This record gives sequence, C-alpha cells and structure tokens, in this order.
Amino acid sequence: MKRFAAIFLTGILCIAAAVPSFAAIQTNAGEWAKPSMEFAYNEGLLTDAELQKAKSPMSRKEFCKMVMRFLHIVTEKDWNATQTSPFTDCDDKDVIAAYEAGIIGGTDPGIFAPDQTLTREQMAIMVARVLKTCGIDLTEKAVKNPFTDTSVLYDASNKYIDQLYGIGIVAGYADGTYGPFKEMTVQEAVVSFVKAYRYTLEQSGEEGKPVEPEQPANKPEEPKTEKPAVPQETETVKPVEPVTPEEPETVKPTEPEASGTKPEEPKQTVAAATETVTVGSKKISLNWTAEELEAVWGEPDRIDESVYGLDRYIYINEYVDYFFATFQNGKVVEIFVPGTDFSYLAMNGKGTMADIKNLAYVSSAEHSGVIHNEISEARVPLDYEGNICGLLLQTKAFVQEKDPMSMLQYSTKADIEAQLLDLVQVRRTEKGLPLLVWDKKLWDVARAHSEDMTANNYFDYNSSDGTTPFGRIMERGKTFLTASEVIARQRGDVVNVYQEWMRSAAKYNGLVDQTMQEVGIGVSSRTKILHVTVDFCGQGTQTKK
Repeated sequence: MKRFAAIFLTGILCIAAAVPSFAAIQTNAGEWAKPSMEFAYNEGLLTDAELQKAKSPMSRKEFCKMVMRFLHIVTEKDWNATQTSPFTDCDDKDVIAAYEAGIIGGTDPGIFAPDQTLTREQMAIMVARVLKTCGIDLTEKAVKNPFTDTSVLYDASNKYIDQLYGIGIVAGYADGTYGPFKEMTVQEAVVSFVKAYRYTLEQSGEEGKPVEPEQPANKPEEPKTEKPAVPQETETVKPVEPVTPEEPETVKPTEPEASGTKPEEPKQTVAAATETVTVGSKKISLNWTAEELEAVWGEPDRIDESVYGLDRYIYINEYVDYFFATFQNGKVVEIFVPGTDFSYLAMNGKGTMADIKNLAYVSSAEHSGVIHNEISEARVPLDYEGNICGLLLQTKAFVQEKDPMSMLQYSTKADIEAQLLDLVQVRRTEKGLPLLVWDKKLWDVARAHSEDMTANNYFDYNSSDGTTPFGRIMERGKTFLTASEVIARQRGDVVNVYQEWMRSAAKYNGLVDQTMQEVGIGVSSRTKILHVTVDFCGQGTQTKK
C-alpha cells in the first residue's frame, strides 16, 4: 500500500520534491539498505533493473533467480534445467533448475506462483536450502527461535527458521514477532540474502571478499521527500530475511476426513455439514436452488456476473453477515463469506490457523487452509498474522472445472469492482469504521492505472510513464488532504484478490485506514489475470463508529 499526503496553502497545492543522492552505484534503496544492494550488485547477485526496484515487491521468481545466481557464483558450477517445468504457471529456466536442485517445491501441487510476493517464511526456507545445496549443514547450529508468532507454522518451516536464527541470519521485530507472512520488498530480501552470502564466504575461507556492514536494528525513516513507495511493514526493527510458504515443507498434510454423507435432496433446506455454512444465525448450503436460497435469505441485494460468466447472488446484510453465492446450472456451487461471523464444521471465523478443523494442508499461494470433503472443498483465508478472515466453500466439480474468462465485458468489470468494494466495506465494518463513499474521479484514476498495467504488462504503483499515484489523482482534479493506493495482481476471481490483500500487512492496513473517506476501484484484464487498483482520499479526521 502506498500512502502520501498533500498540504493546501492559500488554495494552492504545494509539492516539494527532492532528488535523492546516490552512491557510485545508483539505486532507489533506502540508506539502510544501500550497502547491501551495492554489495550484491558488485558480486553479480543483482541486475541493473533490480537496483532501481529496491522498494518494489520482491516476487518469488525474482528471488529464485537471485538464488540461482548465488549458486553459480559460490559453487562455480552450471545449474541448468534438464527437465520440463513441473509447474503449470511458470516455465522459467532458473525456477526449473531451483526445483531440480531441491531449493523450491511450489506453493501447491503443480503451482509455483512466480508473481506472488515473497514472504519472510518463504525466504527462510529458500535460504536454508540453498546453503545446504552449497554443502553447509546447519542442523547442529539450529537454535529454537524465540518468536511469539512462529507457533502457527508447521515444524518444517520452524526448522529452517531455527537454523538461520542460530547463525544470526534472521532476526525478529521489537515486539518479539517474526512476521512469517509479511511480504518482502527487493531491498529487504537483498539485505537478508547478503547475510547468507557473507556467511557462505566465511565458511569457505574466502577472507578477501568484501563484507557489507551490519544493518542497524532500527531502520531509519525514509526521507519524506523521496518518491512514494510501498510502505515497509516494520516500524522499528527491519526484518532480515524472507521465506517460502509454498514449499511442501510449509504445510503439514493430514488425511482429509470424508463426510461419508450425501447432500440432502435439492428441495430440502438442510445439507450435509461439509456443504453447509452458518452465517450469523442462518444457514446456506451448496446445491441449493435460487428458490431455496431466497426462502431462507430473501431476495439478494444484487445479482452480479462473476469472472466465470456465472450469476452471483450478493447478500450485503449491512456488511456484518455479508456473503455471496455463485450459481451454475441452477445450483449453488460456491459460497464465500469474507467476514468472521460464520461457523463451519465446529469452527468459527474468530480463530487462527490452529482452529481449522479437518485441515488437509495450507496453500502458500493463497495463504489459506484447505479442507477436502467428499463432494466439496473449503478454503479458509488467513490474514498476515495467521487469523481466519473468511470461508470459501465450493463443490469439487466447480473447483476442478472453473475457468476465468480471458476477456471481461465492461459490465462484468463494473460488477467485479462492486464486489471488491463490498469486501473492503466488510473489513472496515469489522473494525468499527464508517463505510467509504464511492468517488467517480477516483474510479477514473484507478481504472486507468489498472488498464495501463494490463496493456504494458507490469505491476507497480507508478504508471508506465513514471507518474506516481499522487500525481494521477491530482491530474484528475481531485482535491484531498490525504490519499493512498492499494494494488493487486491475481489470476482468478475477487476471492484471490481478497486473499492477496489479507496476507499483506501493508495492503490490509491501507484498506482499513481510518483517515480515508472516499474510494474508487478499477479492474482490468486481457488475460485471466486481474489487475486491481484501489485509490482512497481523505478530507479530514475520521473517527470510528
């Protein structure tokens, strides 16, 4: 999430701009990260382009490519892919080579999620594995990490974090947490990875190699005159490394429990427990007809179109018990509840990952717990702290057959934007904040930026011509005291965008910023990938309801 502020003086918006000073190697990194960025560049770990993307999100593919450059340099061997890609969503040669070397395993079977932002958990896994590939055994050096939030992780993930903690490569935050699900910027990932690189050189006895200085425990604030960037997720202590919740080790598979119970006949309003969700005090079940749904819930507030070309019944319920149901062939095949006022399989929405019943595994790509049933599949989205923040229940047939449209009609985009606004309003309602007001100018700005990202195949807060979010809003003639922007890039549906928002502390906090009152959401897609931009404006002090 990117945030910026404007100050009005005598009716004129005055903007101060400053040109940052660079070292011999130009980079847009913060002062705290420049030594590591320069060191990594001089060692051949970073490209020229990456030097200028220091404050941008570090994708999983980008980090994987840096890992492979590291292997080439340290081992003086060629690490080339010899097989076809095991992933359906990535055929990058470095990714395949990393898979063959045992460094990565994918977020889910057959999925690598190359464009997903690297997390601290994922980084720890990759770094520990690459050190092992270089012949460095950290087993005896592992020290049980003291972090208060790693208990939600599975043993395999903690194993790698313990190893890196034992040799001083990873550290936590001032509040005692590690932040395993927090997303990494390029500079954050590089600072952590350079420590691992230096440790490798020390173990190999290469005394002559330059060593980057230790980073201060408390990262100084970035100059306020610099170009706005994605806000860092730490306030006082800068995390030292990322991790990959994708790998098989980040999950703890268990045998799924089959219900062994067939759903009730369509004309009944009670189905098997695995196909039924209670929202508030009323139930909704898969395979219901529209008549059955309306008999319990009344007429929907809206009937939208989804990315699958199917009707979606929207029930707002004052954003307290919000849910939508997607229909295929006259039957409910999907139920999504983005709030916490629900119960399913003796589990409610106010728990953590540890409270998910019949958990099969945790999907790192979606940051959701997965439950396999006889004829249905449930996904339980988790926020960046590991808290439950919704439920997606689908028939197995729909899970296997659903296919987003490659081209979206104008009306479909508008429906998707309305659904995304609903999801933001749900989170703000749960925080006790007033609802946002839709603004046409902000919508124009947001839609234009999403279309620009789609047309030019990039993902960034700045436009393809370098214009900042701040500049785009002003160009539209919109006045404000504060403004911010949240973006997302996801293959699939609004639920996938929601999962991306929830697993990022910066994006989530941007959605529930209490100083914002107005919003515009723009969606664009020319493939099965959605580009989403959310622009906010604040006109004065906002208070909770």
